[in-house]
Amino acid sequence: MDRSLQRYLNDHLAGSSGALLLIQEIADHFDRPDAKSFFLDLKKKVETDRERLVRLQEAIDQDSSALLQATAGLAARAGGLKFRWEGIQPGELGMFEALEMLALGVQGKRLLWKALDRIRSCFPEWADQDFAALEREAVEQRDGVEYWRLEVALETLVSEERRSPHLS
Repeated sequence: MDRSLQRYLNDHLAGSSGALLLIQEIADHFDRPDAKSFFLDLKKKVETDRERLVRLQEAIDQDSSALLQATAGLAARAGGLKFRWEGIQPGELGMFEALEMLALGVQGKRLLWKALDRIRSCFPEWADQDFAALEREAVEQRDGVEYWRLEVALETLVSEERRSPHLS
């Protein structure tokens, strides 16, 4: 059973590696300073959560699997090729879809914290962890990403001709 937990935590570690790359790409290509600031702050939070996951594994004497992380990291990078091909530029579908993928990833992190909260009683080493607070933070992060996704939706998904009458 703990082996499944190790894989689950490793999957989230690997997913966070892909998320960090994606967040940096989004921040590098967003043309609004407030968006750049949001995404750079989000990147720091994801880095902190990665460190937390490693500490959680170490607390229960489970090392992260380099092979599992490498495999999942390659999958994350391969997924990022689509965005590099389409381009993560303001007004382009790649930016919109990158934000959508990131929102889904942050939702996955929320679900991770909920699952760990549910099993926490089986791991006394985690007694001091406030997974409910981490879940609330993930909801805030997801909502922030969703805000920016919706900000670019009109520009990305609707032609100039159709937008014009609705922008007045």
